[in-house]
Amino acid sequence: MYPAFHRYWQIITSQRIDGKPRQIVLAHLGTADSLLARLQQKPGEPIKARIQQFGFLAAAWGLAQRLQLVSLIDRHVPKRLPGASVGQYLLLAALNRLTSPRSKAQMAHWYQQTALRRWLPLSRQQLRSQRFWDAMNAVDEQAIRKIETALSQKLVEEFGIDVRCLCFDCTNFDTFIDSRTTSELAQRGHAKSKRTDLRVVGLALLVSTDFHIPLFSRVYPGNQPDSVTFGSVTEELIERYRLLAKNLEHVTLVFDKGNNSEENLEALVPSRYHVVGSMVPTQHQDLLEVPLDRFQSFEDTRLEGVTAFRTSKKVFGREWTIVVTRSQELLDGQLRGIAQVLRKRRRALSELQWKLKRSQEPGAKGKGYTLKSLQAHAQNLSSGQYIQKILRVEIQRRRGKLQFNYHTDAHALERLTATTLGRRILFTDNHEWTTEEIILAYRSQYHVEAAFRTMKNPHFVGWEPMYHWTDQKIRVHALYCVMALTLAGLLQREAHRAGLELSLEAIGRELSSICEVINLYAPISGKAGRFRAATTYTEPTPTSSRLAEIFRLDDCKAR
Repeated sequence: MYPAFHRYWQIITSQRIDGKPRQIVLAHLGTADSLLARLQQKPGEPIKARIQQFGFLAAAWGLAQRLQLVSLIDRHVPKRLPGASVGQYLLLAALNRLTSPRSKAQMAHWYQQTALRRWLPLSRQQLRSQRFWDAMNAVDEQAIRKIETALSQKLVEEFGIDVRCLCFDCTNFDTFIDSRTTSELAQRGHAKSKRTDLRVVGLALLVSTDFHIPLFSRVYPGNQPDSVTFGSVTEELIERYRLLAKNLEHVTLVFDKGNNSEENLEALVPSRYHVVGSMVPTQHQDLLEVPLDRFQSFEDTRLEGVTAFRTSKKVFGREWTIVVTRSQELLDGQLRGIAQVLRKRRRALSELQWKLKRSQEPGAKGKGYTLKSLQAHAQNLSSGQYIQKILRVEIQRRRGKLQFNYHTDAHALERLTATTLGRRILFTDNHEWTTEEIILAYRSQYHVEAAFRTMKNPHFVGWEPMYHWTDQKIRVHALYCVMALTLAGLLQREAHRAGLELSLEAIGRELSSICEVINLYAPISGKAGRFRAATTYTEPTPTSSRLAEIFRLDDCKAR
């Protein structure tokens, strides 16, 4: 019984429990005065509002639930103390990389601004960077391989990823790891960014041509050549083939010329992988000399401006079908590039001529040029894959003074255009394929290139910045970055299957425009207490509204 001076009201219902009637409280309404005040109070204006990231994260969260990512990861790592699991931490890291890459120290601040607080409740203590590092420490290299294997199998089973044609390639990422820090992975090598002052980490990927979904990845030392990397993972690629191609008789592996070697191709024979690759054109001059009147054109609109010559040749220790292609688009691009480089080199040579002249005038200061130093300068300015064949520099001594002249060899450029530029040499053991199928299969290499471009995007799926410097954590960082790339590919794939042809950037932009708005109102009758909250969502565009339907964002909204 309540005291006489306090009477509280409730909404109750009566139910039979174990055969006896029982009263069940549905809601506590408070005193009569507070109930009357609540009924008489007008909605009023919100005192403030909180805006949270919703759309992009909700779509990715739904895909992660379909993949059962958290439980998939937790099956392969040691059990932890009560609290957030390793799978939850790695999923959180992957979602952050996908939508808004930042450091672990900033993770709690980012998390508080998202709807993840509702789907994955974590305290600030659990979001400290040390907790993330503890979770990452639990994931060794063997666990990473098991997680990746299980994930690739789940992708094929749950989403039906097409694995009939797979693309392999390598890239590297800059690090800011101090030179004195010991690391097998972070090394100085041929950086794709051209930053010779930084150590780099290499990443090899095997992706599907079905929206570049990663099915295999490996981190390797940044100074390791691509062909060595390919050879080092051949056995694992074969194992992945056996896992993914259970019901397929024909799987083709596509890679570029940087991975070529007789040993690598021989190692793939037991796997029953078929291959499509390319060769270094200048190493096969006989194929470059084939006249253009022996090339055929194609009706397929995807091969507009492309002609090809087909033959067979023994290379890498066995007989292959060879296709020499000539692309007008590639030719035009190469000619533009050559013209741009030639302009820069000619300006530099003109400046060198002026400096040489000044250095030989009476009273000139400085050491001046010797024949040897001038030859070194001229050789450096006339070097390059094609430039060295086109730009001619002649040095001579007249009346005791050094002089040099330079010119562009028009005949050499004409010969390059007729025999080398615009051409690629492809090889395959798919002897029964048509020439069109071989060319299009090789062109699917753009899928893995697109995956690397995505990972180097600073706004979505960003590998960088990487705030780790130990090899173990770099490998875990690569794991959740590849997971983010997987979710990105699935987002684009699902949108495409629903009829929306959008880039990942467009999908991310449209979904990010859907925000969760929490309006906060004053407590009832101005009394002390918690703010009243009402959740709503920003008005969607037609495109974001369609994406919300595709990814069922209503299921993730606050109730």
